[in-house]
Amino acid sequence: MTLPVNGYAAHAFHEQLPKGKASGNLKVSDSAIEFVSGEYSVRMPLRGLQLNMGGARQRLVFLSHPDFADWSIYTSDQRLLKHPALQMQTSVQQQVKRSQRVRHLNWAVLILVLSLLVLAPVMLVMQWGAVTASVAEQVPAEWEEQLGESTFAQYRAEHPLLESKDSQEALHLLTDPLISAIESDRYQYKLFIVNNSELNAFALPGGYIVINSGLILAADNASEVLGVLAHELAHVNEQHGIRNVISTAGSLVLVQAVLGDASGLLAIIANSAPLFINQGYSRAFETEADTEGLKLLQRAQVDPKGLIQFFEKLLAKEQEQRVLLGEDEDIQELAESALGFLSSHPATQDRIDRLSEQIDIHDGPYLNLDEEFEALQRIVKAFVSE
Repeated sequence: MTLPVNGYAAHAFHEQLPKGKASGNLKVSDSAIEFVSGEYSVRMPLRGLQLNMGGARQRLVFLSHPDFADWSIYTSDQRLLKHPALQMQTSVQQQVKRSQRVRHLNWAVLILVLSLLVLAPVMLVMQWGAVTASVAEQVPAEWEEQLGESTFAQYRAEHPLLESKDSQEALHLLTDPLISAIESDRYQYKLFIVNNSELNAFALPGGYIVINSGLILAADNASEVLGVLAHELAHVNEQHGIRNVISTAGSLVLVQAVLGDASGLLAIIANSAPLFINQGYSRAFETEADTEGLKLLQRAQVDPKGLIQFFEKLLAKEQEQRVLLGEDEDIQELAESALGFLSSHPATQDRIDRLSEQIDIHDGPYLNLDEEFEALQRIVKAFVSE
């Protein structure tokens, strides 16, 4: 090994040095190290020499000795550690190894922190659904119900509702078997029929469900209406509306909510009432509502093929209108708005195929609710004709 001819460039601190510090040369003999800077020098025995690594990235070698407590020497030349005289000192080598372990640990921590800084946003995006679901659970059911109530109050002030005693009884006779199959008791569901020709329904937080008269009149049987209703109930039970709002909140608000302080989150939700009516959902939320809706239909012994049949009916009508109206995009857009359920719940052939795959191959037995459906349909027809 080639050693420095003139020793190692080093620096020292001592009160006798000019301004308390000086640059100089460090030499190593078989028994001592010696720092020389002009007329100033210090010679420290190797026996008892104390060595530590420090500075940025642990690149500096600091030397001291109990017999020369006022002196501190350091060098950035780590070749010093490989000097044969230092290699022969067991205590010095133990200090070197300990310092190296500390250095390696610091590097490992730095790499871990940098990795987390890079990966955390990626992991957060990948697990965003789980994050919003966890935060949504912090929202009290009472808050959801109050929010749904206030939003619905704004809606009913501008839309004619079918609220006669006969209509409510007919509606409950049709829908009670489905709602009774819901496993959670978090919400008290409130169903309403509005005079609206669009083939649509929508859900509000807290269990408010609004069904358009156009949907009921366009359906051919009970399972089609209940299929759509099951889908909307799934949106409520999975808190999709609340989670939509949560996804727009800042990261600080989300962290506070996870830690138990949901005040900031609740303030954001309280100001988001207008967004809940006919809101759109992500493809992931729609898929989840389809899957959970089908499970609900099967538990209630309602034919789950009704939801698929209704989607197929909507798609067929949409295609028919496209053909009749030609290629004018503005007219096409107006026509599609009449099929409201497709606007807020886009259905594709892939989606229908996926729903079909999830249905049990064994049919029934299913409840026959056509009598209840026809009774409700007659009342809705009379309501619309008025």
